[in-house]
Amino acid sequence: MQALIQLLQDNFGFSWWTLSRPGQGHQKECLIAHAENRKLFIKFGIGDAKPLQRLGEIGAAPELLANGEIEGKTYVIQEYLEAKNPEKAWFGGQLDYLAAFIRRYHDDIPLTRLLSQGQTPTYRELVARDTAELETRYTRLKQAGTLNGTDIEAAFDKLKRDAAALEAVELRPVHAEPNNQNMLLPGERLIMIDWDEIRLGDPVQDMGQILWWYISPARWPEFFKSYGLELTPELRDRLFWWTARASLMIALWQFEHGYDGQEFLLDFQAAVNGQPNPHATF
Repeated sequence: MQALIQLLQDNFGFSWWTLSRPGQGHQKECLIAHAENRKLFIKFGIGDAKPLQRLGEIGAAPELLANGEIEGKTYVIQEYLEAKNPEKAWFGGQLDYLAAFIRRYHDDIPLTRLLSQGQTPTYRELVARDTAELETRYTRLKQAGTLNGTDIEAAFDKLKRDAAALEAVELRPVHAEPNNQNMLLPGERLIMIDWDEIRLGDPVQDMGQILWWYISPARWPEFFKSYGLELTPELRDRLFWWTARASLMIALWQFEHGYDGQEFLLDFQAAVNGQPNPHATF
């Protein structure tokens, strides 16, 4: 800790820093640094910090203040934002703003280039890779006796069949976990945090999760019109597929870590069958 405190003193001044751990919800090691009227958020185990820096530059994430390696661990330092998470009811009144916010990072060319470095999969390769990962984890839990029931089996088989029929589109930067706990409202603006899973993906991956959880289906066409798209049957199919994948991912993670993932399995089954969210509160 002393090396970190020295780093903070060298980079941000102040002779006395206190360090504390944030509340639950962070899978990676994180700290909050506090000195007089300055608060910083420190996260460890981050890979390439350049996408996070770019997200800060376009106002989609907190500004990146410093990054590097200390005592064998990579780190990033951002300003700590004293802000609340948006309530679920907030989303319904912000369709135009949400569409513009999401499109800001979807369409950002420098961010896309940063995420394109190395080998970039095609749309079909991305879907096949994601499906294979799900099947590996699903099979492991099934063999362990954690997942049972013909309904789940039928839903998973449908997810795999539908994967081959998805409309292939240009990959864009996606957050991948855009829930309200990963969002902050400092003042009148929206900021997204926890970009650990950022990658190039189907742009509907983010939009679909937000719509399915927080917006009535009757208003989905309104959102897509603001974004600049028409809600075609092909787009709707992609929306439900990526939303089903997200719910199944959460359920599998919960089972793998000793939690009961049944509620998210119900969400998965509804989404894969193109049905309304059984736990929506809009």
